[in-house]
Amino acid sequence: MNTSSWIRFRLVGVLSVAPLILASSALTADHLSGRVLGAGGPIATSTVTLWEAGSNEPKKLAEAKTNDQGQFEIRSTAARGTDSFLYLVATGGVPKAQKSSADNPAIVLLTVLGNKPPDKVVINEFTTIASVWTNAQFLDGPKLQGNVLGLRIAAGNVPNFVDLQTGGWGGAIQDPLNGGQTPTMANFATLADVLAGCVTLIRSDACSSLFYAATSPRGEYPKDTLAAANIARYPWYQPEKLFGLLNYLYPAPQDHNLRLVPFMPYLNFTPSAWVLPLKFDGGGLRAGGKGMFDSDGNFMGGRQLHRGMAGTGLIVGGPREQIHAKWQAAVADHHRVYGWRNGGRLVRSGGGCQGQRLVLQLRQQVHSCIRQERQAALGSGRHHVQWAARSDAGHHRHSHWRCLGAVHLEEPACALSKG
Repeated sequence: MNTSSWIRFRLVGVLSVAPLILASSALTADHLSGRVLGAGGPIATSTVTLWEAGSNEPKKLAEAKTNDQGQFEIRSTAARGTDSFLYLVATGGVPKAQKSSADNPAIVLLTVLGNKPPDKVVINEFTTIASVWTNAQFLDGPKLQGNVLGLRIAAGNVPNFVDLQTGGWGGAIQDPLNGGQTPTMANFATLADVLAGCVTLIRSDACSSLFYAATSPRGEYPKDTLAAANIARYPWYQPEKLFGLLNYLYPAPQDHNLRLVPFMPYLNFTPSAWVLPLKFDGGGLRAGGKGMFDSDGNFMGGRQLHRGMAGTGLIVGGPREQIHAKWQAAVADHHRVYGWRNGGRLVRSGGGCQGQRLVLQLRQQVHSCIRQERQAALGSGRHHVQWAARSDAGHHRHSHWRCLGAVHLEEPACALSKG
């Protein structure tokens, strides 16, 4: 074999292998197994569909049926990118919790999995409520579609409410900040209870009663359990109807024992709205002011803002050559204390409110300093430039001010200008 033939052979070999490498990296095999449950019991012969959500129309990836134990396995070899999110929809089936043998077409349950789902998942009332309340703005029936960042944040919040692998409580909702300090668990479980009443047909009119209670302010009458969960869009609307359904489906026993509900704890009073707030702690933010979210969904804010806090700081004054050096040192110290990035204030890393060094001063103090310096300038005949910084911390506002220009004899005091 001559040299040119060897080169051609090697080149063809490399080119033939490259497509195989690229193809294998593009294929993403999703293999999921799990169960579809209603009121804690299996739902047999339910149709489970795996969908891919993103900024475009959702794409159907695979479909499977549950067995008598509510179990399913689903596989997909469709190529997926990092900006796609998976979710499962279970439709219809025979709920075994009430020993029923009839299919219930009103069953539509949802589990939003995110970009990297666990291998084993559950689809039930808990996953449906958690997925609907976190993704409400992106849901249109079983269709999930929206901007990538919003979908990522929403999917990341689902596990705060529910454990995707067990279908039970998630981490955040049962921690000490939420479990006993907020009504969120009771709101959540009550919603799951009334949803389960329709799923299992605990009464012959359980679904029609649920749909009546969940009718929207615009008169939209739901036809399945997923549509009924759309009350997440208008949680303030007639909450007493849905709460009244709890007593209708699960009457309180005469001996004053607990209601025979599938999920605990349930509410004992009508909520003002069907909202599911969660408390979070950690990260060091206290009494933040002017918080904002950046383009990646990260929260940024100033920690040192407190209503009525007395301003302590630094006024820099003197001849021009001294002022510049003092001002640069003050700004450098301010950056060191608070930290800056791309011109934006970051949350201070530590130290709390005590011992803060603010390179700021209230506006009236700046004016007072200017008057004093002007009087000194008039007496000495020297040129003078006054620099200062100012903050209205007591009004939750941050502004930086510079007093620019020369003060010379007959000239008026330089005006404050926002810088």
